Amino acid sequence: MSAIRNLLFATSVVACTGSKDAPPVETPVECPVPGEAGALVLDGVDDLATAGMKPELGLSKFTIEAWIRRDGAGVTMTSGLGGLRLVPIVTKGLGEGDGSNVDCNYAFGLWGDVLGADFEDAATGANHPVFGKTAIPVGEWHHVAATYDGTAWRLYLDGVLDGESTANATPRADSVHPFTIGSSIDSVGKRHGFFAGAIDEVRVWDHARAEDEVQDAMRKTVAMGEGLLARWSLDSDGSDTMSLAPLTIEGEASFSTETEVLDQGAPPTVASTTPIDGTMTTTDVTLDLGLEMAMKEPVEVTYHLRELGDTDDFTIVVLPDTQIYTIEGRNLEKYFNDQTKWIRAHRAEYNIVGVIHNGDVINNEPQLYQWNVADKAMAILEKAEPGLPDGVPYGVGVGNHDNKLTGTNTVLDTTKFNQFFGVDRYANKSYYGGHYGTKNDHSWVTFSAGGVDFVVVSLMYELDPDPAAIAWARSIFQMHPDAFGILNTHYLLGSGGGFSPQAKLIYAALKDLPNVHLMTGGHVSAESRRMDNFEGHVIHSMLADYQGRTDGGAGYMRIWEFSPAAGTVSVRSYSPTLDKYETDANSEFTLDVDLRGFGGPFQDIAVESTDPTKLATTVPALTVGKTYEWYADISSCGKHTETPLSRFTVAASAAAAQQINKALDQPPRRKRTKPVTSGPVDFGPEDPSLAD
Repeated sequence: MSAIRNLLFATSVVACTGSKDAPPVETPVECPVPGEAGALVLDGVDDLATAGMKPELGLSKFTIEAWIRRDGAGVTMTSGLGGLRLVPIVTKGLGEGDGSNVDCNYAFGLWGDVLGADFEDAATGANHPVFGKTAIPVGEWHHVAATYDGTAWRLYLDGVLDGESTANATPRADSVHPFTIGSSIDSVGKRHGFFAGAIDEVRVWDHARAEDEVQDAMRKTVAMGEGLLARWSLDSDGSDTMSLAPLTIEGEASFSTETEVLDQGAPPTVASTTPIDGTMTTTDVTLDLGLEMAMKEPVEVTYHLRELGDTDDFTIVVLPDTQIYTIEGRNLEKYFNDQTKWIRAHRAEYNIVGVIHNGDVINNEPQLYQWNVADKAMAILEKAEPGLPDGVPYGVGVGNHDNKLTGTNTVLDTTKFNQFFGVDRYANKSYYGGHYGTKNDHSWVTFSAGGVDFVVVSLMYELDPDPAAIAWARSIFQMHPDAFGILNTHYLLGSGGGFSPQAKLIYAALKDLPNVHLMTGGHVSAESRRMDNFEGHVIHSMLADYQGRTDGGAGYMRIWEFSPAAGTVSVRSYSPTLDKYETDANSEFTLDVDLRGFGGPFQDIAVESTDPTKLATTVPALTVGKTYEWYADISSCGKHTETPLSRFTVAASAAAAQQINKALDQPPRRKRTKPVTSGPVDFGPEDPSLAD
């Protein structure tokens, strides 16, 4: 843990707030200067540290803890069949075999953006994974811990319980795998998975520590303690006060003095923020904080503020069933080509960040001509351009015409789909997330807009849906809880807005995930939509398919226009070939969607006050009618915290702001029409004959 510079510009007291009732300011103080320390920095390619074979670290009960800072994606390893793919933090084992001493004793790492851990049991070699629910951002220091008490897993993030699971099994404590930091090593010495970032203060205990013990010790130097088997401080001089064995460093790993600071107490607690989230303000807005602190120490605050507007808008294009355009001899290929050409030509104008194909890419699975038409049209999206080395990101669902589930055939076959749109096509594209199983039948992609990631999962059309594939889709969204989730499946809704049998299972599996917001599908030649509300969380589902119309749909596609400022997604139906929009109620509509976090860069405003009761700053001349987002970073003696993201809107005057805020706090004077909370919206009759 590194030393930090002394800060003399602000002083905190037990209650540190910008209100007039705050305690008096005391004499400025300096931060205590900790001893020279550091962290181990790993490149995520081939760096690691290992203590080698240490039987003393083979454990059936344990606590593993460390401080980590993610600097990149890293490389995953697997804990075994039925386990997790983890970017390793600390491991003693991996998935190598079942029922022997090459089973995994314990593996602790990152499962996507959240914590994950696993072991294989001594009785059967079965896996017993657990994962967290809170995303760990890149570039920030966080304390992580995994405990197993012989019965249950518990994961802690910054001392707070973040995930738990009952295993009722005994880990394979006689595993022959070396103890490793930042990677995993199998029984023959091969390295698997690599952490990208910095790791500090690794500790291993021979029992499961309680939550209050984890909280109490995570910010302290612990040189010894009951049950502490090993501690690697990972200081910049490489010294360790307590370890069973010295570490062997591999690759280009290095030590850095940039790390979280121990022995300085807890960071400040944010008790209040001004302006309050969702309120109206005047054109001269004052940003302020109320802090609670356990001890007197200096504080620095940086406010981050941005205006939301039209420049933050972005677009996703959805391609419904293109099957008819690919049939040989009809001269309809232009519609498919025009769609993808339009996307490329208007990408900058519309800020198009991604494309989703609902499936039924072709009409007749055996016809290579049709696959070649689809290949050529979708390849238009893949052409590289400055800033887009892989072209426009896109994901493709598998429809019933793509996997031969047409007519009376009930045996699916995705051989040709995978020949043209298989894993090999996407494996080296940066936006490709992965697939379920060995083929690209079920897949996911990711792309970004306004600083937020999207995760789009595409599930194949199935007559007998695979529960494991649906569970996999759920896991992808769970791995990325801060991403905006979209589910794409070929047969989602009927013409009357009802879920298909497969979609009922999908919605049931996803409805409680707060990051899944939209679902999209085709298959039925109609337009319908529905909204479903589960305990306050709304998922919007949309059907758009034009294949039953003249020329197989005449090139109509869906344009989703996202407005972070308004919190809306405006949906439009457009044909590039005809240059026409369809504007009836179920072709053009607006959805209310939470788009907090999407936006441009923040303006940084630092406060260096000598008085902790004066942390406020005023930003003048904001624009009337505009919405702004802000948050604050707080640093105190090397400890950091930040406020949640908040919004406010600017009114013309203080009186107007006060009047609007007062109205927002009041219940409505008369009963309003009850909004639709669940079910179809703007739909027609259910007509099964429209499905193809």
